[in-house]
Amino acid sequence: ERRGRRTKSNAQRRDTDVTRGRERAQRVRESKATMATPWYKSDAFKVSMLAVVGVAVMMSIAMSLAFTLGAPKPYSKVLYTSIEDPSLTVESTAKDCSTPEIGACPTVLMYGSSLDTLTVSATAPAGNFSAMTFQVCYADAYTKGRPWRSTKDVIGRDKQCGISACKSVPLQEGTGARTATCDYTVGDDLGTAVYYFRALGENDKGDYVVGNTAKDQYFQINTYNGRTTSIIAGVVACSVFAWGILIGGLIYEYVMVKKQE
Repeated sequence: ERRGRRTKSNAQRRDTDVTRGRERAQRVRESKATMATPWYKSDAFKVSMLAVVGVAVMMSIAMSLAFTLGAPKPYSKVLYTSIEDPSLTVESTAKDCSTPEIGACPTVLMYGSSLDTLTVSATAPAGNFSAMTFQVCYADAYTKGRPWRSTKDVIGRDKQCGISACKSVPLQEGTGARTATCDYTVGDDLGTAVYYFRALGENDKGDYVVGNTAKDQYFQINTYNGRTTSIIAGVVACSVFAWGILIGGLIYEYVMVKKQE
């Protein structure tokens, strides 16, 4: 009986020693693994980098959309005051209005409504120009305190008339004069303000040589209450892509840890 108790006690001690040895070996392995893992291979660093990449991709897409949707501007160095000519007649289908105030003009446009398009035409006598570019300009009162709409005499730097309606419309010969016509449809990214049209005559080289405005036909544009399709698509694409990167990285880390174990 004493022999049996001693045998059982020895077996228990051996089991205890084996268990302690395994625990010590496990702690040694974990310590070595921790000491051998560089900081740039740590889980925290990898997750942080995935987040940074996701944000960078979203920002790059957002910036590209912003530049793509920006209004095209002519890069001309010609001074508008040097080519302004009242003999160039600019008229539109907007009703007459010479008061650039909200609510004062009868013609009100809004994207997606029944009235979202105006026709503007320029009639000119003979001259050294063969095409017309039509621009939409903010009334002077809606440029004050807004540097992104600042007025410049240099046409290429003038942000007051930076909205392009039609580019390089050929002049059509008529009875005693030449005419160019443009159908302007309001976009969904313009704020509520009062606007007018400007026409610029181009020669064969594309240089502006004559110009005039239609400030007796001011019209109002109301802000469109909605989100553009391109912005919605961009946000959705960025969100899906960013989440895909994050989830993919976490799955990859989980699989690699399982393989190491």
